[in-house]
Amino acid sequence: MRNYCLILLLVLSACNVPVQEQKETLPSWNDGIARSTIINFVEKTTSETSTEFIAPEDRIAVFDMDGTILLEKPNYVLFDFAVRQMHKRMAEDPELKEKQPFKAIAEENWAHFKEVGYFAPDGLYSVLLYATDGFTNKEYQEAVNMYFETVKDERYGKSYKYLVYQPVLEMIDLLKDNGYSVFIVSGSDPQFTRSFCAEVVGIPVTNVIGSTVLTSFNENVGASTLTRQHEFVQPINDEAGKPVNILNKIGKVPVVAIGNSKGDYHMLQYSKNAKVSLQMIVNHDDAEREYQYNDEEMRQLCAEKEWVEISMKNDFKVIFSDID
Repeated sequence: MRNYCLILLLVLSACNVPVQEQKETLPSWNDGIARSTIINFVEKTTSETSTEFIAPEDRIAVFDMDGTILLEKPNYVLFDFAVRQMHKRMAEDPELKEKQPFKAIAEENWAHFKEVGYFAPDGLYSVLLYATDGFTNKEYQEAVNMYFETVKDERYGKSYKYLVYQPVLEMIDLLKDNGYSVFIVSGSDPQFTRSFCAEVVGIPVTNVIGSTVLTSFNENVGASTLTRQHEFVQPINDEAGKPVNILNKIGKVPVVAIGNSKGDYHMLQYSKNAKVSLQMIVNHDDAEREYQYNDEEMRQLCAEKEWVEISMKNDFKVIFSDID
């Protein structure tokens, strides 16, 4: 009898195998239209019995970077880096302060960049060209690395590369876990974004598309260098340039497109060319935990274009994983 009980106990113990806890889906999101839309879209596009099934090779998702994945206030992070480089150049050559865009930066006349437009010869994008003229690829990478190691945001006290939105990272992971290839399609310099995208966002450097500075190849004895020129490879990866570069770099229409501003308009509308697609806007309407800007404009645009609004205030349980 004792042996029988022992055998029964062993059988019951063997049957009582601990069930591994199921991974919670989008845990940093509040229940709502945005969260349910994402989950439902992934389910219907990855189920082979669904009429809206998308083959794995066509599961392409594109995300803007600044303001969609990464904090973009009080300044675009790349712009903040470039401005600091411009100040270094003005310290070495004070006469630069007499010409634009150095003059606007020296005087902190940020309105100048709105007046002349982003793409003007002395506009916002030109700042990156002036800041890194003549840098070799190695020199530029060292400057970027130093920036992320030493500069911290005054409000949050962290390096900018870690000020990424936890809920968006979870969405990216959900897509990747379900066979989606995820790309960053940013107005920023791709080399700048590549400095932290794999470590922080989980997206490989090969999946980054950005506004690329033209470089020249120089071969020296026993080595070669790439040197940055005062020119962008066209088109600049913003507004209507985004769909062009998506076509050139990926070769397929994305079925998921996520942005946060009018600069992403063309990318989101381009994704509607796919038979089944999803467009979403991360809307900055949370002044308490992050920032509030352009939220009513973007909310209206979402309604007009049938994009899905992601309200930071209502849809995100947290903004940054270890701050909230």
